[in-house]
Amino acid sequence: MKNILLASVIALATASAAIAPTQAATVVIKTNDHMHMKKHCRTKVVTHWAHHRKVVEKIRVCN
Repeated sequence: MKNILLASVIALATASAAIAPTQAATVVIKTNDHMHMKKHCRTKVVTHWAHHRKVVEKIRVCN
C-alpha cells in the first residue's frame, strides 16, 4: 500500500513538473525604434602639423 501511494505521489510530482514549462507564456515587447541602434561615440583629440603650424582637431569616433 505504501509503495502504491509513494509511486502515485512521485508520478504526480513528475507530471506537474513536466506540464509547468508548457503552460508558460512568451512575452514579446516591441518598440517603434527596434531597428535603431545607439552609436557608441567618443571624441578623440588629434594633433598634427600643417604648413608649419600645430593643428589640434577634435574628431568624433564611433563604433
